[in-house]
Amino acid sequence: MASLWLGLVRLLAGFRRGLRDPEFRAILFLLAIAMTGGTIFFRIVEHWRWIDAAYFSVMALTTVGDATLSPTTAIAKIFTMLFSICGIGLMLAFLSRLSTFREHEEGRE
Repeated sequence: MASLWLGLVRLLAGFRRGLRDPEFRAILFLLAIAMTGGTIFFRIVEHWRWIDAAYFSVMALTTVGDATLSPTTAIAKIFTMLFSICGIGLMLAFLSRLSTFREHEEGRE
């Protein structure tokens, strides 16, 4: 259990360090825009509740997926394909930069 907490502390320290980097902030901003845009799109087109639309957006971007929610309209299906292709790249860039800053934190010890 202690190693879990230590890992979380290191992750948060890497995140704080990353916030000082303009590229990391730009990726984080684009990721927030993507999640917000996806949430609004699914709310309007699929008429999902806000929490369901946000949940599906995060599930699509993290490639976790969930069988309980799925787009029903053709436009939403097309949007989800494009959203996932672009958004997964953003998520990978974010995680890659975050791991870089986390490794820097570990190297300082």
